[in-house]
Amino acid sequence: MLRDTLYLAGLLHDIGKFVERSKSYPVEEKYKHIRVGHPKYSAQLLDVLRQKNKFFQTLPDEIIDLVLYHHEPRNDWEKIIQLADWLSSKEREEGDTKERYYTVPLRPIFSRLFDGLDKNFGYGLAPLSISEGFPKEDVALDNSQYKKLVDSFLEELSLVQNENQLYYLLEKYLWCVPAQTTNYVPDISLYDHAKTTAAIALCLHAEYEEGSLTAEGFRKMDKNTDEHFMLISGDVSGIQDFIFNIPSKGAAKSLKGHSIYIALLTDVINRYLIREMGLKEANILYNGGGNFYILAPKICEEKFRRLRAQISELLLEFHRGAIYIALDYILLSPSDFEDFNDHWERVKQKVNFRKNRKWAEIGLEKGYGSIFGPFGVGSKDNEHCQLCGVEKGKRAITYNSEVEKSYCTFCTSFMNLTNSIKDAECLLIKEVAFQDRHTIRDYQDVFRSFGFEYHFKKRQLVKKEEAEFAFLLNDTQFLKEGFRGYRLGAYQLPIKKEEDQQFNFEEISEKSIGDQKLALLKLDVDNLGNLFLNGLGEKSTVSRITSLSRMLALYFEGYINHLIRINNWQDYLYVVFSGGDDTFIVGAWDKVLDFAQEFYNKFREFTCYHPQVTFSAGIGIFRFDYPVIMSSQLTEEALEKAKNYLEEGE
Repeated sequence: MLRDTLYLAGLLHDIGKFVERSKSYPVEEKYKHIRVGHPKYSAQLLDVLRQKNKFFQTLPDEIIDLVLYHHEPRNDWEKIIQLADWLSSKEREEGDTKERYYTVPLRPIFSRLFDGLDKNFGYGLAPLSISEGFPKEDVALDNSQYKKLVDSFLEELSLVQNENQLYYLLEKYLWCVPAQTTNYVPDISLYDHAKTTAAIALCLHAEYEEGSLTAEGFRKMDKNTDEHFMLISGDVSGIQDFIFNIPSKGAAKSLKGHSIYIALLTDVINRYLIREMGLKEANILYNGGGNFYILAPKICEEKFRRLRAQISELLLEFHRGAIYIALDYILLSPSDFEDFNDHWERVKQKVNFRKNRKWAEIGLEKGYGSIFGPFGVGSKDNEHCQLCGVEKGKRAITYNSEVEKSYCTFCTSFMNLTNSIKDAECLLIKEVAFQDRHTIRDYQDVFRSFGFEYHFKKRQLVKKEEAEFAFLLNDTQFLKEGFRGYRLGAYQLPIKKEEDQQFNFEEISEKSIGDQKLALLKLDVDNLGNLFLNGLGEKSTVSRITSLSRMLALYFEGYINHLIRINNWQDYLYVVFSGGDDTFIVGAWDKVLDFAQEFYNKFREFTCYHPQVTFSAGIGIFRFDYPVIMSSQLTEEALEKAKNYLEEGE
């Protein structure tokens, strides 16, 4: 219970700043003895919630003290929240806030990259949605704007039934609220600060409980060079071939399924790791585009190594080497949180090195047959899968007349996945009993091997008892129906509404003006590693790193849906994937060109027109029946040429 209480205290320790800035809620007499202002409001809010909300009534009395005394801790538990608060932002100056502090807006993290921008950009106060996230110049806030947002937040907060809903509600409302407005440039959102504080608090608690971190260690935390944390990173290898190495005939039926499977598999691995290591969602610092980062306590080091080997063994069995997730970690001390970008890059380099030594964690002796074969004993025509190569004895093989190929049940399931998401509004994620890991019939069996199931559904088809597992897609109004949270992503496909069938690529090409062809578009952010490694400079705390990642994801996973909808491009563009920092689209050639230009223009606006935050794009135009693997490779080559192109004089 204490672990869960510390986690929630980490999420809510500074919520009082948000309430206080509205100037609408006077602090009660019993909290006035606290020197610093915002902990009083945090404690008072929790006090009220524990009287009115069933979920908060289940929390112990200690949670109020944890937030109330986190600037003046009286015991080790309160000290954990204080230290987590410090390590999140490395801001240690304390004292009451200055006059008119509530007029200062959150500064976009993009405007702070490298040496910063001369123009004064800021965010207004509004709940998160896929159309939000665009900064404006010379933004000034006032307490009436805060009151409007606080009142809306408190109304929804009263509906919260569990910590998962609380986590997503905090992101919805605090993404645009500055964590600090005095003595520092306010470029960290209250959400990013709360999330990382909660993640760090869990790690410190685990280390303390294990005896690896002592009360003496707390007192010397400023200069503590003992390693108490793990920064874990993962990178999916084999994505391009897995998605695009499919027959051109019927490609629209399976491309998206392959892409979504990779995204869901990455999500499964994240959830599996944090569950097995006793962590929470806030410990996933970033997950998108086939890459992820997790903050864990050092005591999980041996367990992580075992989990890594287990994950690789399963993926090798399921995909016969086609999909590999490179997983590695580095150890961190509290002093390492000041230059977090260096360590973010360092663990990334370790992961890249591991990608060049695939399956090493299994061991050559144990995994020789699975890695090098032979696979199967040979088969007759139509008795093996013509996509993955598995033989009839391993899985059922059926002839698919639509693609004119023989597919196993596993490969066929990706076509079913494509069909299930074409107009989905919700994603259900359920924890289930572990599947027999040697019987894989479809993609769900892979997920069950890690203890999860994923189901896409229409909103009205989600049963009342399923609501606690449901994430609303691209809509943050999740609490009205008691859903768990929301997910951003380019899920939906061009569909013929009257037939409830998706358009195939031939039909999409026929929508083009003039020559009836398809365009393939691949784009990604330029020099992304440099943005993280050097862009933030000395300002690279963990909360700033996660903020930069999250805002890029908001554009590529959220705003892209809004842009397509307001331009009525839903029937013309097939988004194969969009996440992290890159996008791949197939569509009517003229609409793809229009999209590329508008997506770039809005990206420049989203990133404050920073001269060093850009993306490059490659575009190829093909007949609808041109081999998908070849057209995707040619488009990838066009992207590389674009990245290497220099204007005259550059």
